[in-house]
Amino acid sequence: MPRACARIAALALAVVLAPAAIAEAQKLSISPTIGVYIPTSELVKAANGQEFKQEIGLAIGGRLGLNFSPRFGILTSATYVPSDLKFDFQGNQTKTKANLLFGTARATLYVLPITSPVWLSLNGGGSYIRRSGDAYVGASDKDDIGAVVGATVGFRLGSFLSFYVAADDYIYGTRLDTASLGDTKTTQNDIQLAVGFGVPIGGQ
Repeated sequence: MPRACARIAALALAVVLAPAAIAEAQKLSISPTIGVYIPTSELVKAANGQEFKQEIGLAIGGRLGLNFSPRFGILTSATYVPSDLKFDFQGNQTKTKANLLFGTARATLYVLPITSPVWLSLNGGGSYIRRSGDAYVGASDKDDIGAVVGATVGFRLGSFLSFYVAADDYIYGTRLDTASLGDTKTTQNDIQLAVGFGVPIGGQ
């Protein structure tokens, strides 16, 4: 009888502690980010010397992460880049407003666990790119789908807050079909460097 009571007590304790353990394992966090957007190639480079290239710009956004364990999680992000498109032909340059919106969904692997004072993560997944502004008014296709890979180094600032530095590479093919840009499909590698503060949601 005492053994049965002990088993019942242990089972009851497990039932009480299980939700807390699950909540502890699954940590939801949100973080504002600010950084720089760096395109590494021209959107269009014609044989006659015409070049269209997206300019370096400020990148403002945020991330929403859900960690299932100290080693694995998922991440979504959105970043807005107010930028310009530079047209270069025979030494003459003009700039037109050309803004970008990036969205991602990724899996995250923590090489150094997020519970450490200093943590390191690698991530990868899919990306969505939306173009807007005067430069793309006549474009028939303003959306691109591609991939994204990245790495993040973070520093825990106590039990509540963390600071991190992130580097992401957006890889996608873009087709610009306009009277000024022509109909050309090229592969883009856009780099984003950002810093942010991670804040847990729900008092976790």
